[in-house]
Parts: sequence; structure tokens; C-alpha cells
Amino acid sequence: MLEKFSLLLEDKIIDYHDSFNLIRSKFIGSGGSASVYVANWKNTSTKYAIKRCVDDKEVYLTYLANSHENIIQFRGVTNIEDDEKYSLVLEYAEGGTLGKYLRDDTITLKWENQLKFAKEITSAILWLHVDKGIVHGDIHPNNILIHKDTIKLADFGRSCQRESECYNTEVWGVLPYIDPKMLEELVEPFPNINQVGQKLPYKPNEKSDIYSLGVLFWELTSRL
Repeated sequence: MLEKFSLLLEDKIIDYHDSFNLIRSKFIGSGGSASVYVANWKNTSTKYAIKRCVDDKEVYLTYLANSHENIIQFRGVTNIEDDEKYSLVLEYAEGGTLGKYLRDDTITLKWENQLKFAKEITSAILWLHVDKGIVHGDIHPNNILIHKDTIKLADFGRSCQRESECYNTEVWGVLPYIDPKMLEELVEPFPNINQVGQKLPYKPNEKSDIYSLGVLFWELTSRL
């Protein structure tokens, strides 16, 4: 996977943007080891979201997932200051996260809008599973953005390809959205262990995403 990313960058299939052209304006948020900023393209009003210091796997999977209307658009990579890792240059979603949207009491979310959002989220996940063989692995309202009243699934930091050796030995994620199978296999007092007492790794799959999607639908309709 990492070799594929290097070749895509070398062949200029993935665009590289000089950070000199990206003027950071404000901090949006952070998650895991990455921070996200808004940046303006120099001498223009065009805004991008810059996710700093991601690993090559995330860059590659973000690139693979780049051609669906309900997935945040990938514009390329850059290097910020002296960072050793690349930063993602992404479409800027002006509406913020779905989590923030659902907590805003000034917004009236009608049933038809709830249904529209549910269909858009489902469309993005179905496309990842069927067309790209990608398991998102971290679906929750703060990884779903809204841009011009349209859902944009984001953040492939925990994602993996179905056929890849992608395993976890520790629990991570937003607890209500975590696949119970992960908890069953990794958490005491009933961990899934081998003959020498080691925890067996858990591999996320499409079912993990579907479980998270069900919890998300409940939150979308209840706003709780």
C-alpha cells in the first residue's frame, strides 16, 4: 500500500501543493494524533481543510475514496513547516460536523431532511464497501461533515482495505459506536486469547460499519 502511494505521488496522480500557497486561518479541531486547520489558497477566497501529520496509509485510502459525492473530496497533499509526515489537503465543509449540527437547537431537522442525510451516509458507506473494498472503521457524527446541506463522510485514519492485514489489539473509537465484537474480543474479563495467553487481534469488517451506522441513525432521528 505504501509503495502504491509513493508511485502515485511520484507520477503526479496525487497532487502535491507547496505549503507556501496555503495560508492557515483557523484551527478546526483534532483527533488522535492529527490536527485540522482551515487554509486559504494564496490570494484567493478558496478554502481548504488541512489535516496535519497523517500516515501514508491514510493518504492512500483517502485518495481511493475520492470520487463519491458524499465523501469529503481529496485535493492532494502538502508538508507543513518541518513535519516529517504529509498533510491532507481536503474540501472544506462549511457546515461543520453532523454532531454539532444535531446539537444546535436553532436548527429544525424535518423528517425529510433526516431521511436525506440517512440515504447519503448509507450511499457513501455502501460505495466504500462494494466498489472500493474499504472498511471505514470509525463512523460517528464527528467524522461526518455537512457542506451545502449535503453529507460528507470524512476521516480515513482508522480505515483499512478488506484484503489487508489490518488488525487491532486495543479498543479505540467513540464508545456507543464501537462494534460490540471488538469489546467482546479485546476487553476483560472475557478477552479472546490464544493458547499462550495473548489477546487475539480484532479485524474490523463491513459489519463493524453497519453496527455504527445503526447507532448513527438512532442519533440522527432522536437528536439525543
